[in-house]
Order: sequence, then C-alpha cells, then structure tokens
Amino acid sequence: MRADALRAHFPHVEHQTYVNHAAVSPVSRPVREAVDAYLADRHGAAPDAPIENFDAVLPMMEEAKARAATVLGATPAQVEFVPNTSTALNVLAQGLDWAEGDRIAVPDGAFPTNVYPFLNLERKGATVDFIPTDEGAYSLDDIERTLRPETRLLSVSWVHFLSGFRVDLEAVGELCRAHDVIFCVDAIQGLGALTLDVEAAGIDFLAAGGHKWLMGLQGAGLLYCDEALQERIHPPTGWLHGPVDWEHLDRYDLTFHDDARRFRTGTLNTAGVVALHAALGLYLDLGPEECAQRVLDLSGTLADELAARGLTRYGTDDPAHASGIVTVAPDEPEALYEHLKTHDITAALRNRKVRFAPTYYNNDADLRAVLDAVDEFSS
Repeated sequence: MRADALRAHFPHVEHQTYVNHAAVSPVSRPVREAVDAYLADRHGAAPDAPIENFDAVLPMMEEAKARAATVLGATPAQVEFVPNTSTALNVLAQGLDWAEGDRIAVPDGAFPTNVYPFLNLERKGATVDFIPTDEGAYSLDDIERTLRPETRLLSVSWVHFLSGFRVDLEAVGELCRAHDVIFCVDAIQGLGALTLDVEAAGIDFLAAGGHKWLMGLQGAGLLYCDEALQERIHPPTGWLHGPVDWEHLDRYDLTFHDDARRFRTGTLNTAGVVALHAALGLYLDLGPEECAQRVLDLSGTLADELAARGLTRYGTDDPAHASGIVTVAPDEPEALYEHLKTHDITAALRNRKVRFAPTYYNNDADLRAVLDAVDEFSS
C-alpha cells in the first residue's frame, strides 16, 4: 500500500491536522469497521448474529498476536495482550523475587509508568537508582556509572515522552548482558513509529499500549517476554493463566501455560484486540521500514523548520536519537497551543512545552499547516 492510499483511511485529515500521536491516535476506517463488525455480533440485532462470538473471534486474536510478534521480531509464544503498559510492567515488577539490597536502574525524568512499578518495590527492600539525564538524553556511560553489582534490572523508555530522545537499544542491551542485568523497555512511544528487533537488541521484557503510534484503542496493548525470563517470573493468577478444563471448572489445578499466555489472568478486552489486529494489518501493509522512514522524515523536517523560526527545541537534535516527537519551548507555550487549536491543529501541551508528533499518514501539507499557524502566531 502507498502512503497516500493509507492516508485515505483517516477521514479526519479533511478537516483537521492531527500531530499528537504521542498521546492518542485517531483510528482508521479499517479499525472502526472491524470493531463495528465485532459489536454488531455482540449486539445481536441480526437473527444469525453470534452474541457469544468468542470461538469465532479466536482465530483473529491469534493472528493479531502473530502480527504483533512480526512487528517486534519475536514469536507469538513470547507475546501476550495486556490492558496497558502499566499492567505489563507490573507483571515484571511484581513477578520477580526481590531481596533486601536489590537495585533497579531507571532514567530520571521518565514517564511515571516506567517509575512507579519499581518505586513500589521499595517496600520489598529494593532500591531505585535514577540515571541522570539532560532533557531526556543520556549516554551509555551514564547508565554504566549508575549500575552497581546489586543492580538486577534496567528499565528504559525507548523514546522519551517529551523530548523524543530515542535510546540505542542494541547498545544498551549489550551493556545489560555484560552486567547480567535484566533489560526492560517501555516501548509505547516508539512501537508503530520506529522499527524494532527485540532479539537483536537483547531485550528481555517489553511493554507497550496500543493507542498511540500503533493506532489501536485504549485498553489494549502487549507485552513481550523472552523464554528464559518467563521461567523467572511468578505470573499473576486469574482463570486463563493456564489450560481450562471446561468439564471440571471446580477442580483447581494451578498450572500455567508454557508460554507468554501465562500472563493472561482473565478475559481480554476483545474489542481492543480486534482494533489492534486491524491497525497492525494496515501498518504491515505499508511496511514498518517505510513507516519509520516517513515518521523520521516528517519529524526531522518539522524540527528544522521550527528551529529556523527561532523556537528552542527541548531535547537533542542528534539524528542518531531522533524519533517521531518534536518538542519546543516557546516563551508562551499555552498561547501557542491555543492558537494552534484555533487552526484545527492538535498538538500537545506538556510541562509548559508544545509537543508535536506526526506519523506516517501525515504529509507535507500537514507540516505546512502547522508552520503557517506558527508564523501567524509569531507575526
């Protein structure tokens, strides 16, 4: 599929410029149609509508997991659906055995999702060490200076939620292997915008919601966990964490699945998984490499043009750490944000900064609309 054909699946582009995909994305026509079809069955208005459509939806759910695994460079057995990033990170944080003196390294200034699950472990005797950062940026040396012999886990955001700083995952993964540290990645600000191979990067555990760059719905995301770490995590329990004996539901046998399904405690947000299945299909049709190149081209052009207009960028402009996020720190951020809204441009206001996050269906006309509005504001 060509990018211009893909753009046609997003009707909002006819009347607004949406560059806020780091917050929540609009859904495409294929996503809406898939969810509408699912809900039509559950609604039961048609005489032959399968209200209890669990069995009918199962093959689609399995295909959705296979699509997610393709995007990650993983296998379906390493992937499971979760409601959100926080749930996934708590699977890891609460599932490991912690002892007094254990340490966890996390970059400072990270989004709270990647901090609180680990701070919560202080009640178990663990300590969180914060890696010093400069506007979201840090180096391998900064990480290594923070690691200690007692460090068991490093958790980083692939892309910083505000500055857009993109971590060199392969370099960090190599460092973690050298120090025998579990490598965890909050991937929500990169997955669906940039390409990833979890195996090449040496990632042990990854979490991501599906409502940002993956362009699914809120309440449906995924986790990745490699086989070795699966065996070290005590999964949460529900009733779907293992095989179900439908004939003897009152015979309690606490047995877990032998793959990432062990982390599924109960009934999934099926409508959300249906949406994610459709969104991943559209993404794979265009191709992750093509999508990533478009995201980087658009964000790079926008960053250059905003800088040329004297808007101070928050974060590094090093292309090696570029992502889909471009944030500026104008003198009057609230006024600029409101001005953009009057021109039907949706950006974000965070920490008294204005954040732009274009994705692959955006085009040069969208950037022109943003820059024209900025010019008008500055005149």
